[in-house]
Amino acid sequence: MIEPPSPDQGEGDGPLFSLVSGEGDGFMLGLAAGDTAGGAWKLGYSAFTEQATVISYHLIEGPSIRPEMLSSALLEMDGSDGEAVYRAETSEFRSWLDRSAAGSRVPSGDPSVENLVRACPVGAAFRRDADEVVRSSVDLSRMFSTDAGSILTGVIGASSVAAAAFGQSGRDFVAGVSEAVLGAAADLGAGTFALDRLEGVEQELHDAIEHVGVTTADAAARVVGGVEGDPFKIAVAGLLLAAPMLEMPHRAIEEAARLGGSALGAFVGAVVGARVGIRAWPWPFANDTWFAEIGRRVVRGPSEVRDLPIPYAVEHHLISGTARGFH
Repeated sequence: MIEPPSPDQGEGDGPLFSLVSGEGDGFMLGLAAGDTAGGAWKLGYSAFTEQATVISYHLIEGPSIRPEMLSSALLEMDGSDGEAVYRAETSEFRSWLDRSAAGSRVPSGDPSVENLVRACPVGAAFRRDADEVVRSSVDLSRMFSTDAGSILTGVIGASSVAAAAFGQSGRDFVAGVSEAVLGAAADLGAGTFALDRLEGVEQELHDAIEHVGVTTADAAARVVGGVEGDPFKIAVAGLLLAAPMLEMPHRAIEEAARLGGSALGAFVGAVVGARVGIRAWPWPFANDTWFAEIGRRVVRGPSEVRDLPIPYAVEHHLISGTARGFH
């Protein structure tokens, strides 16, 4: 039996489940829309979407995260065999690329919210296997981070998309993601730093469940006590914004982008996209049909990318076209 909304839930909380629409195949299109709304790159989507594209191709081709192979694919986009095509990459990702290119692929110990977006394709790919969602999101996050909170943001990213793929929303959605995160937190150990950050995680997630229904950036930030410098708090704020079933789904993406830029916009976009399916978003961005097909392929197969465009070629063409008036 589905639990009815509690009296303190806002109007935007809506039902706990909606009709399944594509079983998550709209996640990649929504991710690119949210990245674009966040404005990291003024002419469209940025390196957040580019990384998620490479990771999606990786998951289409194989059933697991293979760090060496995935690292090579990410480095290829940075010009290992030509011109770099990443746009508006963060300083953290830039440092990882430089270390990896120099032969030292060492994850960072600094807090970072970027795993929140990187892990979204994992949630779509393994949505039917809760244990694999957690395991693969941790494996992916550990490629880039040793910080405990940053690794758990990856679990939030993946488990949120997986839950939304089956129409979950509201309190049930946040509670399900919380269960996955707490399970992952209990298993973090060797090779993980700043484990003291985990001490308040259970209470923070409990508080989030009690405040499901907030629909604005300011309200979400107040619930988590501010988002400055703490990737886990940013992720929980995004989780709250992604939870309600809104009549106009793009509003959640806009609020997330206002609060956390392209990173949070892309995450909430992926979750909302997974829930509502492949659809047109109110603002334009390049390669939308490509992103729709990537989402379909991650969710439905086939496990083949040879008939899809090469990511490097797509991004190189987009960059080379900007000087002739791309908009």
